[in-house]
Amino acid sequence: MTVEKKALIPPVILGVLAFISAVEPLSVNMYLSGLPQLGRDLGLTQAGAQLTLTFFLAGMAIGQLVTGPLSDARGRRRLFLAGTVLLVVATAASALAPAAWVMFAARFVMGLAAGMAVVLARAVAGDLAKGPELARVFSLLMLLGGAAPVIGPIVGGLVVNSVGWRGVFWVLFGLNIVGVLLVARWIPETQPAEMRTTGGLRPLFSAMGGLLRDRAYVGFTLGFIFSFSTMFAYVAASPFILQEHYGFTPVQYALIFATNTFGMFVVALTNARIVKKVGPLTLARIGNGVLVAATLFLLAAALLDAHRWFILVGLFVVVASMGVNFANNSALAISRAGNVTGSASAFMGSGQFVMAGVLSPLVGLAAAAGLSQPVAMAAVMVATAVVAALGVHGGAAVRRREQAAS
Repeated sequence: MTVEKKALIPPVILGVLAFISAVEPLSVNMYLSGLPQLGRDLGLTQAGAQLTLTFFLAGMAIGQLVTGPLSDARGRRRLFLAGTVLLVVATAASALAPAAWVMFAARFVMGLAAGMAVVLARAVAGDLAKGPELARVFSLLMLLGGAAPVIGPIVGGLVVNSVGWRGVFWVLFGLNIVGVLLVARWIPETQPAEMRTTGGLRPLFSAMGGLLRDRAYVGFTLGFIFSFSTMFAYVAASPFILQEHYGFTPVQYALIFATNTFGMFVVALTNARIVKKVGPLTLARIGNGVLVAATLFLLAAALLDAHRWFILVGLFVVVASMGVNFANNSALAISRAGNVTGSASAFMGSGQFVMAGVLSPLVGLAAAAGLSQPVAMAAVMVATAVVAALGVHGGAAVRRREQAAS
């Protein structure tokens, strides 16, 4: 079945895309509390157990990079179904893994399949909506699917305490079966045959090269990738900084994390309500400006060794600004893609994980070089926020020149 592009995405399709978009964060963080137990059961050191996450992220990046362009040439629906079915199989293999090498392979394939599903969810949204409506859709996807990073570790901890780490993968197995059924029932083919890239690999690579030559697309994509990197620096470093350096208890840290995430949800909801009136570009420039200001505030507070509540204020604003930045930066980038939204989504998705993986050790390296942990985190966040803002500024400048020339 195929649908024509409409002004609004049907709510049921939006709900399915949100459900699928929650797969990646749940697959990443739901089993983390069971890592020590997993390591003991499979004879792995702590570093070896953490490799299960590394293999998943590597598969995620490759899955997105390959699937996006392929879906531009072959269509979305069959690949979407294939990805969700593969995710079911890989999740079952993870739950049953008798040895470390099986777990590594299963987690890589699980990441590959999750990457397929997530990139196709964004591509389908990009096929069905454009401009401000696409920014609204991405805001709603963040709201509907964004509870996973908060709920996942809590539910995963309860499951691990009750039935062990394998139980987490069986829960994910059940959720992924639901995902297959939802995609099969509700997701249409959104890339009609006449819109697909044809003639083998050459036109496909040409389309991908065209995206990378589009300075506006590159600018907005940098805005998305590096704002995500700013957020990732917070996620990776804050457990150590807030608990070990500033003395918050684990329960207090969980409440702080939940409060910051709630702020992001509120901002994303506000963005969804006003983006059609204000415009995604204006909101993106405001959001990235706020992000730079908040990270500079954090750096100043860390350098001055200010009271820990100043750090909390800065972190709250950083996280809340993502409710604007993720939706609008990604919508502006994908809106430049024409009939290759799969490729556009793939570059964004794989880029965010590759860059986050490259940048995340920098906080530890900076701390090892003599900086305090808060200063190291804030310095990395300032650098990534500035690159994000410059990317959006560059994309906006290209759009202004295009409008002036037309």
